[in-house]
Amino acid sequence: MTSDPKERLALPRHAALKHRHHGSVLVLPEHAIRLAGSGAEILALCDGERDRRAVHEALAARYPDTDELAVEVDRFLTEMIEMGGLEAVSPGTAAAVSEPK
Repeated sequence: MTSDPKERLALPRHAALKHRHHGSVLVLPEHAIRLAGSGAEILALCDGERDRRAVHEALAARYPDTDELAVEVDRFLTEMIEMGGLEAVSPGTAAAVSEPK
């Protein structure tokens, strides 16, 4: 998978973002990933309508004084793509896979 900053990102159909009392978990077919820090918040922004830049902008608006925010978000997104937790999608094709909080 490429890391084109204009690619719109979303959870694949086989993934689900679950919110539990002990934290958030990304559930994939073969395993689950416990998300630390703002991981769930970042994944929630990956709705198939936003590209990397839009995710960066949304987080920068929420956390304006965070140094190296774009670098950390890019690292996280790339890691999630490599693990199969995110994929590039065409606009309007992302499935709603997150459960309500």
